[in-house]
Amino acid sequence: MRYALVGYGIGNKALCTKLTQMGHQIFVSESRFLTDEERSQLISMNVHFEEGNNSQRICEADVVVVSPSVKPDHPIVSRCSAKAVTDIDVVLGIRKPAFVIAVTGTNGKTTTCNMIFHVLRTIGKNCYLCGNVGEPVAHLLDVDPEYVILEISSFQLYWSKSLPIDIGVILNIEPNHLDWHPTMQHYIESKLKIFGFAEHKVFNESDETIKRNLSTDSTYHGFETVSVDSSLSRVVYEQRSYYVNNSVLLTCQNLENLSAVLKVFSLLGYEPSTVLEALESFRPPRHRMELVAKINGISFIDDSKATSAAATISALENFTAKNVILILTGRGKNEDYTSLVNQMKSKVKHAYIFGEMARTLSDILQKEGFPFTIAENMRQAVSDAFEMAEDGDVVLLSPAGASFDLYRNYAERGDDFVNVVKSLTEGKG
Repeated sequence: MRYALVGYGIGNKALCTKLTQMGHQIFVSESRFLTDEERSQLISMNVHFEEGNNSQRICEADVVVVSPSVKPDHPIVSRCSAKAVTDIDVVLGIRKPAFVIAVTGTNGKTTTCNMIFHVLRTIGKNCYLCGNVGEPVAHLLDVDPEYVILEISSFQLYWSKSLPIDIGVILNIEPNHLDWHPTMQHYIESKLKIFGFAEHKVFNESDETIKRNLSTDSTYHGFETVSVDSSLSRVVYEQRSYYVNNSVLLTCQNLENLSAVLKVFSLLGYEPSTVLEALESFRPPRHRMELVAKINGISFIDDSKATSAAATISALENFTAKNVILILTGRGKNEDYTSLVNQMKSKVKHAYIFGEMARTLSDILQKEGFPFTIAENMRQAVSDAFEMAEDGDVVLLSPAGASFDLYRNYAERGDDFVNVVKSLTEGKG
């Protein structure tokens, strides 16, 4: 087969190696300029490539494998979109794993996939975590797990043609990535494609967007968000109460993630008590409502993974008082920020904004009369927030935007926040 790999990121690099080893002809097309190391690797594998642009040569291949960054209106790929797929299509087409659990949604994908992975490993199952999290999906060709947990984005679902998914999960659908998807409906339909591939379809019953767009000729497994009882040490799931000692499961976001996990394992034949016991040792990935420090009674929380307005709204739902000093930064995604500002009015006493988000939100916040300060960078935002904060307040980094204006990724942005917090002195000066 002749494969054209459009984009030479982590996924396509791994796929290029595997397909070359299998004897396929590979052509790599990368719009950026390759590094010396990347060129040397391709030359050593006798792989033809182009860099600095994408040419019509892409369409000469039998299969076009697109990176998630490739948009639907790509001038070359759109001409041969009928044969455009993702690395996930290719790998799962070569070898279907024993059981595939795929998770998508606007928020919570990575944490939910890690929860499922953690439970399966804890109960002794051979499992593999891949897709947007964990290992490149191409590495599946070297292993033979009982379960594959796959995190899949709207970008990947848009380009996917056929995925052998046993359980497909949609956690939620909120406005996001409208700088990639031309319309909100386009984004919704891309997410819903997972149900066209999945044998068992799991969805969030409290999400009206999902419910409005479900097909009437399919069977679905809905989940309701578990609630926390008054003791704050037990959760109620499907009218039964269960003890939970792990407090990280009890954030507003993780209660929704936990509900999806319990539904998935009910389809696998496991009782909630077994799942919850396994999750007692679960620790979420970093930069998700992570308590960094408590200084002079002021809590500093890193939620750098909140890259959309919807994610920041969810973060603010964890607070009952108007005691949050919110740091907003990053690149917006062509979203409507009305709901975010409304949430801020009830939970946030002051906002610090910097980066591209300062241009995006300053006029909106000024029009609403909301108190905010434009900072130069993370250090100034955190330091000034510390000066303003009082005992019992929370300084929350929940940016509501992608990190690519100032940072390589959300993790680097979160690490910047953590480093600044750690440099603060105990006295407020």
